Amino acid sequence: MRLSTVFWASAILYLITALISKTVYSDLLPGPGAAPLAYALTFIGVIVVSYRLSGKLGDGYKTKLYLAVMVVVLSLLGWWGLILALAIIGATEVIIYYEARSVENNPENARRELRIILTSVVLVLFMIPIAAGAVPLLRPEARYSVFRLFYLAAGYFTVVVLSLKPDFRMFLLGEAIAAVSTFRTVGLAVALAYFLRMVQRGNPKADLRGRNRYIIIGVVLLTLLAVFVIRYHTTVQTYPGWSLGFFETLLYRPGVTYTVYERLFHLGMPWGKRGILFSTDPKGYVGSLFGRDVGYTYTLFGQPAYDFGLLGLIEGAFLGMALADAERRRPTAVLSVTLMTLMVPIGVDAFFLSAMAFLAYLSVEVDVWKRSH
Repeated sequence: MRLSTVFWASAILYLITALISKTVYSDLLPGPGAAPLAYALTFIGVIVVSYRLSGKLGDGYKTKLYLAVMVVVLSLLGWWGLILALAIIGATEVIIYYEARSVENNPENARRELRIILTSVVLVLFMIPIAAGAVPLLRPEARYSVFRLFYLAAGYFTVVVLSLKPDFRMFLLGEAIAAVSTFRTVGLAVALAYFLRMVQRGNPKADLRGRNRYIIIGVVLLTLLAVFVIRYHTTVQTYPGWSLGFFETLLYRPGVTYTVYERLFHLGMPWGKRGILFSTDPKGYVGSLFGRDVGYTYTLFGQPAYDFGLLGLIEGAFLGMALADAERRRPTAVLSVTLMTLMVPIGVDAFFLSAMAFLAYLSVEVDVWKRSH
């Protein structure tokens, strides 16, 4: 099966769960509106069509488009965004260098070196906030400090390592980062990347024998559940008046996030307000629209609807094309499907959009390089 099946299934399942949530908690959440639902379904449909038609456009045109989107989106965040875009372009050349080595020399040695470098980066990023005493597991308020960026970066670099090789030790490290930081997003991304990479190798139980495979699968599920329980515990500590139980909270959350999307939909139609994508704190920006000083997630459809209104469907076309091209290579396929799946509940921001542009750009560039050599 194509890895993107996971994204399609998650998008539809999330919509269904959100609608069920708004029905079950009708005393707390408004009923679903027809117009926002139609936009969400259309957005998914546009992604599907663009995904299927991606091969009709030449690689040369697409690489220029991906590069332009990445540079423009990041540079609009400020001078540091432009520097980051240039650094990413440089990183692309480094990755192509490793790909060249993997073809000309020993592929396992080249990839092993890259994994060692990335693992070192993960450990350094993880230890910095711990050394500073910013441990959300022990101090929930630390989750909203600047040190959250270190935890998120460590988590996403772990996902990159897992996209190269489904190492169970890296999976455990990634889930440890999620548990200490209380970021469910990190825990989900790490588990998803690990699962997708094993599926990609032909069997989700690859390299596991006998009872060990059941033990490993059980540990993966229990570890991910533990991360969600820890996050629920910190929520109760942060909001003492929280009355919903653990499983009730899991069902309630999609309804809340979808309600945020509906609000953004009505604010952004018909031509958009252009605020979320170009914000350095998109969740905080959305929270401010509700008069809150905390971050709000807003689903895959929230940012396009609010920023560009009806024209936001063009963003859906871009995402579909980028997903199709990123799937041309194994590591970028894992990363792109993981990011697209995360965007379903969280929403699109400058990081996610530029990351999808980068993965598609990298995949096409490496593919073209290999064909020419």
